[in-house]
Amino acid sequence: MKKWDMIEPYYGAHIRVEIGKLYHHGIYVGNDEVVQFGLPMDVYRDPKTVKVIKSPISEFLGGGFLEVRRYDRKELKQKNSDEEIVRIALSKLGEGDYNILTNNCEHFCNFCIFGKKISTQVDSVHDEVRKKLGL
Repeated sequence: MKKWDMIEPYYGAHIRVEIGKLYHHGIYVGNDEVVQFGLPMDVYRDPKTVKVIKSPISEFLGGGFLEVRRYDRKELKQKNSDEEIVRIALSKLGEGDYNILTNNCEHFCNFCIFGKKISTQVDSVHDEVRKKLGL
């Protein structure tokens, strides 16, 4: 289970903010800036207009509380260096193809960190649906 702390972000940190019942994710790149796949409220916009952007952390937070991901030992061995995480995030600026189920802000961050598009939020919704259907 992932752990999140309410601490100051560091260069290359995976950060998130709670928006309603969901979390919006980004990569902290220093100078109070975040690379993120769209802004928190973009989930309600036309997916074709959502792009990877760099913005002030205040826009990322939208009045919410910042959380920073804490990695376990296994994850620390698997993750890219903080410098590589930032390099990958910045290289994706302007990219699109947003899809809430297969290519969202959490997928983006995990790709920068681990090289894999993973979303625990999407996975938990899939698990709930399977339970309700008795699968």
